[in-house]
Amino acid sequence: MANKVKFERDNVIRVASQLFWEKGFNATSTRDLQEAINMRPGSIYAAFGSKEGLYSESLKDYTVQMKSQIDGFLASSDSVLGGLRAFVENVIIKTKDCSPSAICMLVKANSEFAEKDASLYELSLDLSAKFEAFLTTLFAQAIKNNELSSNLTALEYAQFFQVQFTGLRGYFNRPGVEQLAQPMINQMFALIKKL
Repeated sequence: MANKVKFERDNVIRVASQLFWEKGFNATSTRDLQEAINMRPGSIYAAFGSKEGLYSESLKDYTVQMKSQIDGFLASSDSVLGGLRAFVENVIIKTKDCSPSAICMLVKANSEFAEKDASLYELSLDLSAKFEAFLTTLFAQAIKNNELSSNLTALEYAQFFQVQFTGLRGYFNRPGVEQLAQPMINQMFALIKKL
């Protein structure tokens, strides 16, 4: 029974995450949540404490899913940069139309809560920092493997990667620019190697 409840909870969080990612926290009504996750407000409150509690779990899950995707691409690549490139290509080219939003949910949260909700803003900053630390570890490995020079620190590479990746996601939200995706991803990784 406990496994069934956990599975259902995980599924509810995953579905809610997609809705919050698409619409944002403030634009997602309780009715939207009810319809998406098939739970009444009282059940949402009992399981998660509040809409904010469900959003917090959704944002954490989004971060875990993103790390898992990267780990999957790293496992099937012979290099750190190869795995990261495959991840970027997957997000920008292959699954672009499957994502609820072109904007990263963490970036969206940082923007949405900057002046409105201190606790959700702090959570988004904390998760962003943890994700950056995860990327920093990967770039430290890439430096150790001689995939990159040691001219920059692993943190500086991770920061550059995030800026480039976020920019590409935003740019390719525009129609009629799909043919530029692969050349721009190639340019991104060429720049990283030249830093």
